[in-house]
Amino acid sequence: MNEPELHGVNDSASLERGYRRLLACYPKAFRRENGEEILAVLMACAPDGQTRPSLEASIDLLKGAARQRLRPRAGQPRSVFAAVRLMWAGAAAQLALLITIIVTAGAVKAAVLHADPAAVPAAMTHITVDKAGAPIVIAMWLALAWTINRGRDAARFGFASFFLLITMSMILSMAQGGAVYAPADFIAGAVEWSFTLAAVVLIFLPASNRYYRREAPVLV
Repeated sequence: MNEPELHGVNDSASLERGYRRLLACYPKAFRRENGEEILAVLMACAPDGQTRPSLEASIDLLKGAARQRLRPRAGQPRSVFAAVRLMWAGAAAQLALLITIIVTAGAVKAAVLHADPAAVPAAMTHITVDKAGAPIVIAMWLALAWTINRGRDAARFGFASFFLLITMSMILSMAQGGAVYAPADFIAGAVEWSFTLAAVVLIFLPASNRYYRREAPVLV
């Protein structure tokens, strides 16, 4: 193989790897059914010498992957579909809460110091615990969303327990004057709690119950 041919092979291989990385963003079932066909069309339409996907093609593929990811799974009721999206929103809300806690920590300390200086150590400890626990809570949101989306019935009860933990955290925050000393933090937490409430209601609606408790197929 001469040098120009070798360069052509290398360019083609590099371009194919780039397309495969983008196609990896699609759900596995979609890739299994359509991935090779899409790749073949993309490679056939690529001009000679192209070594990486164009910006336009990359954006189109990522948009298509997002559309596929946002579609309900086969047989999944809208209630479960909506609940999973709310769980993703809950993870985003927890991240927003973490940012709010970090940004307002100084103002909260000043407010507590003005109202009750003796309570400052406890308030700062509470803020530190919230900062440390936020990544864990975000991971729990995402893990529960994944298992709920996969149709795992036990995950619904795990999420119900998670909702109780979030609720108790909100009650504790209210008891400690969070709404007074840290209103921004409290509002962000309330938004997260509302997502949790809506999601837990959705996954226990009758349509969701039928989806999670559907009978397994009998193998003959």
